[in-house]
Amino acid sequence: MLKLYGFHVSNYFNMVKLALLEKGFEFEEVHTYPSREPQFLATSPMGKIPCLEAREGFLSETSAILEFLEDIIPEVPLLPVDPFARAKVRELMKVCELYIELPARRLYTGVFFGGNNAQQTIDEVRPEVERGLSALARLARFNPYLAGEDFSYADIVAYHTFSAVEKTMQVVYGWSVLDEIPELRQWRDTVSQRPIVADLDKTIATERDAFFSQQRGE
Repeated sequence: MLKLYGFHVSNYFNMVKLALLEKGFEFEEVHTYPSREPQFLATSPMGKIPCLEAREGFLSETSAILEFLEDIIPEVPLLPVDPFARAKVRELMKVCELYIELPARRLYTGVFFGGNNAQQTIDEVRPEVERGLSALARLARFNPYLAGEDFSYADIVAYHTFSAVEKTMQVVYGWSVLDEIPELRQWRDTVSQRPIVADLDKTIATERDAFFSQQRGE
């Protein structure tokens, strides 16, 4: 049986978990925090979560894990069959990861973990996220999903990207990124109504509330 290492505060852990659930895998969750301990680095070389344990060994990096899951159960596709269409889904995934989530991540310490964000960082991040949103608006089809009629990895990555980015932008700037693209909020509502997504969202909310209460010493 597959084992998924991580915890629900990580949006990348949630991406992999949603893919496992959508594809119908049986898997075990191993509650794990990022670590630089040698034992964990042997399974996840950068010490990050998530990582996946399969019969053959360990995999880290979310995109590599998602590709592996697609190869194991292609009968429940989360990537299109057509090579160009597959590439367009991957393009959407990369835009979300590199040009929306990664810049916003620079502010997570101040929003989620009780730290402070430098004013220079605050000034730099919003224009970067705006450029990423503009790229997403040019690429996404919203018909009703990002890449077209079928739910795909693009939706999984974007959904859990915006769960963190929307909160961050609201706290730091009083700005809703979901209002930046006319179709984006309706797309998010469509994804959130999928039964598997709705059930996972409840689990995520419960664990996140407990984690941040602990962080605040409540």
